[in-house]
Amino acid sequence: MIRSSLFILIAFIVFLAGCSHEQDKNVLTNQDASESIQKDEPENNNSNNHNSPDSDLNEPHSEIQNPPDSNHNETQTSLTDEEILLKPPGRFAGSNYDEQKVQAALDQLPSNLTTDQYKDELLLLLAEDYRPYVTTFMNFDTEISVNNERPEGKITLPVNRNLHISILLDASGSMKAQINGKSKMDSAKEAIQTFADKLPNNAEVSLRVYGHKGTGDQKDKRVSCDSTEEIFHGQGDQTNQIKTALQKVEPAGWTPIANALQSVKKDINPETTDSVVYVVSDGIETCGGKPAQVAKELHQSKVKTIVNIVGFDVDNEGQKLLRQIAASGGGEFMSVNNDEALKNVLNKAYEQLRGEWTRWKEKGEGDANKQKEQKQGEINRARETMQGLANKENSHLLAALNYLKSKDNQEFPNTELLKKVNERKSFAWGYARDTGKRLYNAVSENGIRVYGDIKEEGNKNIDDLTNKTNR
Repeated sequence: MIRSSLFILIAFIVFLAGCSHEQDKNVLTNQDASESIQKDEPENNNSNNHNSPDSDLNEPHSEIQNPPDSNHNETQTSLTDEEILLKPPGRFAGSNYDEQKVQAALDQLPSNLTTDQYKDELLLLLAEDYRPYVTTFMNFDTEISVNNERPEGKITLPVNRNLHISILLDASGSMKAQINGKSKMDSAKEAIQTFADKLPNNAEVSLRVYGHKGTGDQKDKRVSCDSTEEIFHGQGDQTNQIKTALQKVEPAGWTPIANALQSVKKDINPETTDSVVYVVSDGIETCGGKPAQVAKELHQSKVKTIVNIVGFDVDNEGQKLLRQIAASGGGEFMSVNNDEALKNVLNKAYEQLRGEWTRWKEKGEGDANKQKEQKQGEINRARETMQGLANKENSHLLAALNYLKSKDNQEFPNTELLKKVNERKSFAWGYARDTGKRLYNAVSENGIRVYGDIKEEGNKNIDDLTNKTNR
């Protein structure tokens, strides 16, 4: 009986021991799981704001967490150079720098930080503000754009303009009269052909005659006053055809200047930007029209037109009336008395055209150079200022590093941290250098290209006009 009782007691003790061991095993398993979960959770950043210069220096520093494991680092997205440099500045950046306050803030740092943690904390205090300069670089427009408009009221042919030149030839009966053994009509034809041959190749040219039908008799007045006809329309490089068109024109009837000017509106291309009219006439309006009013309408129309009058052997009274037409059309009245004078007057307009091309070219070249130099100066200023900030920041970081080193912390990673501080300077300084150089070169290339385009365009037209004047 005693032996049986003893056996039961021993069995009970073994059972209790087994239960106790199983319970301890479960406790250990739960603890390991808890530690494993804590290890895998992302770190919580409870650090205080280090960017505000108004922060209390005695404010306790945030507790620094242990660095994440290597696997966690590998999953982080790398920042671009711009993203790194666009971070907010430190609490003591720029004019907020105060060495004593910086040292007081450094005293708040724990003594067991890693190299990267020290670097991050130093930048939260001392990183300079690169944002204005990085933003300037990122948004910088390296294009050079020159788009000069013509001087008001002058003839010009820059590449972005379309010029229309209208020549109106009086074919009334009075043009049969002779000067120095040659009819006014023949002299006018020769002068017009010479003038047309000298126009730029890309000018649009139209030649219209008026009063070329009927006779000077009263019975034919209506027919003659209604007669106006465009006998040539083409480009400046096609004006050799004008001679053929003029051959069939003979002096005939009355002088419908107003009707001819009114018809000019039909000859002008809607895309024309500049229009100039040359009226060659030996007399005044004889058809009852109001040429001064029509000239004014042309000058004030959407395609602004300048009306010039060439008075060919006109008396004083006629000159007075023709001057009014020219004035209303925003142009000039030029009086000539023979065929050579007529040629010279028309050539004067050509010389003006060539002079305008020269001035357009010179101004465009100057504007291209000016834009290029201004943009290059802006780039250089941003680069130099940013590099200066990098030097300043490095000086402050080195001073902080020396202070931390002097605290006799045996575990302080001075060598590694010094390397990272200097790498930070090289990174910011080099970014400014390389980005500035790239933008500077782009501006230079664009400026040279635009300058060259303007020079080529100007010289092409100037040479074309110069060659024509030697014909």
